[in-house]
Amino acid sequence: MEFERPLLLTPGPTIVDRSVRDALAGPQLSHNSPEFLRVFGELPSMVREVVRSRTARVALVTGSGTLGVEMALSSALSKSDRALVLESGYFGNRLAEIARRYAGHVDVLSAPPGQLVPADSYRAALESGKYRVVALAHVDTSTGLLTPLEDLARAARAAGTTLLVDGVSSVGGARLDMDELGVGILATSSQKCLAAPPGVAIVAVSDDAAERLRESPTLYMDLRRWIEVSEEPGKYLSTPAVNVFMALHRALEMVLDEGMEARWARHDTTASFLRREMAARGAGVVAENPSPTVSVFDVEAAGLDALELRRIIYDSDGIWIGVGVGQNRSRHIRIGHMGIVSEAHLTRFLEAFDRAVGRR
Repeated sequence: MEFERPLLLTPGPTIVDRSVRDALAGPQLSHNSPEFLRVFGELPSMVREVVRSRTARVALVTGSGTLGVEMALSSALSKSDRALVLESGYFGNRLAEIARRYAGHVDVLSAPPGQLVPADSYRAALESGKYRVVALAHVDTSTGLLTPLEDLARAARAAGTTLLVDGVSSVGGARLDMDELGVGILATSSQKCLAAPPGVAIVAVSDDAAERLRESPTLYMDLRRWIEVSEEPGKYLSTPAVNVFMALHRALEMVLDEGMEARWARHDTTASFLRREMAARGAGVVAENPSPTVSVFDVEAAGLDALELRRIIYDSDGIWIGVGVGQNRSRHIRIGHMGIVSEAHLTRFLEAFDRAVGRR
C-alpha cells in the first residue's frame, strides 16, 4: 500500500482523510452564509453523539485544544474557589498551571510520570467537600497514560464536585460516555482522534455544570457566550475559521458512520498490535495503563537514541513520529495511532524502524 509523504504518526495532529481535506479546500464561505450556518448548526448534535450525551451544551471555538481546556477552567473557577488536579505527566502539570490562574487555591495530587494517581488519595481529598472542580488529562500524551474515569467520577459526584476532563487526546478514540460517567465539563479538539485539521476547540458541558459556570474574566474564553453562539447559528461573537469547521463536519460524519463502539474497538486493536510488535523489538511502553490513542516507548532501554531514530526514519521513509518530552526527549518515542491510523500505517512504521535500527 502506498502512503503519502510525510506519513504523520505523532500524538497529534494526525493524518486526515482526503474527503476531509477536500472540505477544507472548498470555496471560502462567509461565516454567516446559509451553507456555513447549516453545517455549523449540525455540529453540536454530532459532538453529543461522539461524547455520548443527550443534553450536553456544546461550544465550538476557533483555537487549539489548549484554548478549550483553558476556556473550561476559566469559566468553571474563580478566585473564591478551590480546585484539585491529578497530575502524572506534562499535560496534568499544565492543567494545574492553568488552574492556578483562575482558582484561589489549587491542590495537586501527583504520581511519577506514567503512573496512575492512587484512588485512595483522590477519594480522601474529594471527601473533604472543599473542591469546586477536580481536573485531569484523560490521556497524557507525554507518557501515553490513560486514567480510568469511573471511580473518580463516582467520587466527584458524591462530593458535589464538577469533574473536568481534558479529553484532547481521547475523545473519539478512547471509550468515554459523558452522561453515564457524569462528566461535568469535557474539552477536546479537532486534530487528534477526530481526524480533522487543527483549529477547533470543542467543549461539552453537562446541564448541571452549565448552571455552575462562572463569568469568565475574558471575552473570547467566556464559555457561556460560546455555548450561546454554538446553539444559535448566526449569533456573532467572532469570525470562526470557516473552512476548518467545514472539514471538522466531514470528519465527524466519518466518525459517526463508523460508530463509536466500532471506533473504540479499532483503536484498542491497533494499539495492542503496535505495543506487541514493539515489545518484541525490546521497546516497552512507559505508561502503567497505556492508552488506545498514543503509545510512548522507552527506546533507550533498547540502546537507541530517539532523536537519531526519528531523523533516520524521516529521511529514509518520510514518516514523522514524536519524541519524548523534557528530559526524556532522546529516550522516548511517541507514536500516535488515533483517528484513521491503521495497522497498515503502523506496519510501514515498523518496517522503517527495523531498517533504521539496522543502519545504526
